[in-house]
Amino acid sequence: MKLAVVTKPTFFIEEDKIITRLFEEELDYLFLEKSYPHPQYIERLLSLIPNKFHKRIFTCNNRLMQDYKLAGQLFPPGSPHPCEKQKGKLVGYAANLQELHEFRNFYEVMCFGPMGRTFYQSTELNEKAKKVVNKRVWAFGDIDTGNVKRLAAYGFGGVILDSQLWDKFDSCRSTDYSELIDEFRRIQKIVRKL
Repeated sequence: MKLAVVTKPTFFIEEDKIITRLFEEELDYLFLEKSYPHPQYIERLLSLIPNKFHKRIFTCNNRLMQDYKLAGQLFPPGSPHPCEKQKGKLVGYAANLQELHEFRNFYEVMCFGPMGRTFYQSTELNEKAKKVVNKRVWAFGDIDTGNVKRLAAYGFGGVILDSQLWDKFDSCRSTDYSELIDEFRRIQKIVRKL
């Protein structure tokens, strides 16, 4: 099972250090997704992350993906689907099982979520999910140490951490991100056993 982290939607001072540390802790992939995706700011962040980790970063910007030799391109919800000439790995998002079934062949990785409690409580939803979830489908949203094993049992090929990880660090008041790294290690330890 793969382990990925999606960035916070905003830029902050310690971000490059935290991302580099996560890669040093053997993070599989980073999804560089920003609400203000001006290429200049993303380029600045990429320039602060060691080049050896670039091949494990996905971004929404095709030019930056090619210029920095990144892993591939993200297609967040609402964005147009990729054209046939796209280079690199393509990652798409699905918010429900219909989208997952309809679009999963467009992408090498399909992010499915947010998972939420209703996914686990609905028998009908669980039966349908077993038919479309496979190793190319990665779960996101509400991922924690308590549900990673359950997600692996469904057949998900990876999990994507977001707010449950970033909530462990106050980017406005602190430079100590050890709690964030500890939470990453706890989840990573479970993921590596699956």
